[in-house]
Amino acid sequence: MCCPSSDECSTIHPDFPILGSDPEIPISAENCIFRVRLRSYNCGVRSPRNRLVTPLLAVFFLSGLTSLICQVAWQRLLTVHYGVGAVSIALIVSVYMFGLGIGSLLGGRLAERTPDPYVLYAVVEVALGLSGFVSLPIILALGRLTVDSTPIVAFASLFAFLAVPTILMGISLPLLTKIFVSITGDFMYSVSRLYFINTLGASIGAVFTSYILISWLGLNGSVYLAAAVDLVLAAAILLSRRNVRQEMLPRTAGEPGGDSAAGRGRVAYALVFVTGLIAIGYEIVWYRVIGVLVKDSPYAFSSILAVYLLGIALGSLTINRYMAGKPDAHRKDIFYFLQFLVGLSVMVTVAGYYLLAQSGPIRSLTHLSFSSEMHPSLDLFARSMGRHSFEDAYLLVDVLLWPLAFTLVPCMLTGASFPLIASLALKRRGCEGSAIGTTYFFMVLGNVLGGLLTGLVLVPAIGTEMVLLAFTSLGLMFGLMPRAIGFRRVPAAYRITGVLILVLANVVAFPRRGALYSVIHAAPFTPHIMRFQEGLDAVVLTYEDGDRFRNFINGQGHGYRPGPFFLAEGIEGLSFSPSPQKVLVIGFGAGSITETVLALPEAQQITVVELSGTAITNLLKFQVLADILHDGRVRVVVDDGRRYLERTREQFDVILMDPLRITSAYSGNLNSRQFFSLARSRMTPAGVLMAGGIGDNPVIRRTLLEEFHFVRAYAGFSLASPAPLYQSTERRERLLGAYPADVQKEIEAFTKGGLEGKALEAATEGYPVNEDWRPISEYYLGLQLRQRSSSSTSTAAAR
Repeated sequence: MCCPSSDECSTIHPDFPILGSDPEIPISAENCIFRVRLRSYNCGVRSPRNRLVTPLLAVFFLSGLTSLICQVAWQRLLTVHYGVGAVSIALIVSVYMFGLGIGSLLGGRLAERTPDPYVLYAVVEVALGLSGFVSLPIILALGRLTVDSTPIVAFASLFAFLAVPTILMGISLPLLTKIFVSITGDFMYSVSRLYFINTLGASIGAVFTSYILISWLGLNGSVYLAAAVDLVLAAAILLSRRNVRQEMLPRTAGEPGGDSAAGRGRVAYALVFVTGLIAIGYEIVWYRVIGVLVKDSPYAFSSILAVYLLGIALGSLTINRYMAGKPDAHRKDIFYFLQFLVGLSVMVTVAGYYLLAQSGPIRSLTHLSFSSEMHPSLDLFARSMGRHSFEDAYLLVDVLLWPLAFTLVPCMLTGASFPLIASLALKRRGCEGSAIGTTYFFMVLGNVLGGLLTGLVLVPAIGTEMVLLAFTSLGLMFGLMPRAIGFRRVPAAYRITGVLILVLANVVAFPRRGALYSVIHAAPFTPHIMRFQEGLDAVVLTYEDGDRFRNFINGQGHGYRPGPFFLAEGIEGLSFSPSPQKVLVIGFGAGSITETVLALPEAQQITVVELSGTAITNLLKFQVLADILHDGRVRVVVDDGRRYLERTREQFDVILMDPLRITSAYSGNLNSRQFFSLARSRMTPAGVLMAGGIGDNPVIRRTLLEEFHFVRAYAGFSLASPAPLYQSTERRERLLGAYPADVQKEIEAFTKGGLEGKALEAATEGYPVNEDWRPISEYYLGLQLRQRSSSSTSTAAAR
């Protein structure tokens, strides 16, 4: 290629100075070649290379999509055996991310050594597909082998399972970057475009998996679909190899960048490590805050992740267009300025939300989200248009709107940073795969450390608000670094003064510990005393007004007093047991069920398993609840209910459980056929299981019938036993007599009737069964849509 004249270069992008007119931009063939390349890609000229890269972009888009399908499905399946506590989730995510980092580092080395990156990429996709097909039996086997393991053994087994597929996923970016650069000749363009398209695929994959695939195919079917697509991608990349012509731009492959380039690379790795740590710290905090707003919806994780990835993708795409024609000398300054803008945007978002949520429309929208138990809610399709239409429409999409409001802008700025810092890390031409692999490795290393540090140390120690204050202030400090913004130099005195003012404003305006969650929660009654506790596993707010209590864990209502419904659950479960001496309570709530058991002298041992130690700490502040928990017959175990049953060998006369709503994340772990089978194995021959809080859900009732010969279903809960169910009227009356007449009436209302035998089988006929790998009642959209479709069809037929 011949170097065009400076006039020709300047006409490509009029905003850029003519070569030689700015001392910051040296006249060189490289700069001219870069500008001609811009004309090919950015000025609408359809070059043959565009036709070559399109299939590669499609492959990498689908690769991102399948990776997130597997991540969402595997992470959900692993909680069945390793629990849903904060430590377990942190271990799963950290191992996953660490595997990606190791893979990117390895992929960078392989990309520089392989004679044919297309073939190697195809091998990676085949290996990914095969690992997907064998992953489910491996998860099941590991879960059984490590059920009694320590956290260290659990970490080792998780890594053993996730290492192969995640390392393979990590290898893909450096390999495809090498392939892409060989066609385009432009490193930053290649990284920007590939990172955009892969992350966009991942964003769509997160939503597609939870909203559609799990409901219709289950977790296992989702993984098998992703594995099949990976095999197809292997064939597609080989087909692309046949069509590609090596049209390399003139450059000196492997030409050293000199000491300055090597030093610049080391600085880039340090910077991307720090920014990766902060970025994942923000993500951990957003999961917690938005999770409280949308009540730990099973769709919250994937929705937040999808918006997070969408922002990253858009930022990656935008930065290449912004940087077109700008010299390398300005890239570091722009990177620093982007980090400053991330901190500023989070500061404005959080402080602004806190102030606006005190009153007005933002407060109304906040409390509307908080008052709904289902996100998304399909009430819009269940009711005719009317005065509730806006609320119904809002609750259909609020699980996506809140992540958009909180995370999109800072994520776009974060996404813009990666291609920029990767271009600074490139030490020599011809080493693009190594540069992108090493850069991605240090970013993921920062992610892993940031996730563990934020989730397991900082948030429990200083709280959400103070963590955000620290991260935003650190981000604002990056404003001290850029010597110039655009082509304008900013004196150091101006930078220092501006940053100090913003940091002080941040400290003054930012909400204090607990204040952010206080405005999110809608007080159930006034006046009240509120007790707040944030810990490793949860955000807990408990409201008290005399004898009235209302307990919230991560935004979900977990018990209230007086609680006639919970009393009804306990009384019915205990009155159908021949001898309720050993009782297991899963989920303490506000203590009503445990209090009912304590009213029985014959109950000799009561084991209370509560997932949230933070909730226990907060409830101990109330004397009536402290008395229950400190009773000599009560033993409190802080653990995941299912994991406790897998580890213990005790046999219980009664198991009483109402730990969470059936539309909450991970509720399927306690409502599957496999869990009910496990519970039955920990019951005495005539033991009774009370499955509470399930409403009249036909899927869970059907699942109980699959595992127990005798089931009795009430309006809000069900009883199940391997032996015939006979009620002790004397014990029931004795338990009822402990409460005032008005409370007794409410308890009687909750226990009227009772469906069992052939009537219950007929009511649940045709409904599917919850399995560990198909949590139908948890991912409820598919079931509800099928029910509404069936109802509409029946109505139309009747007409």
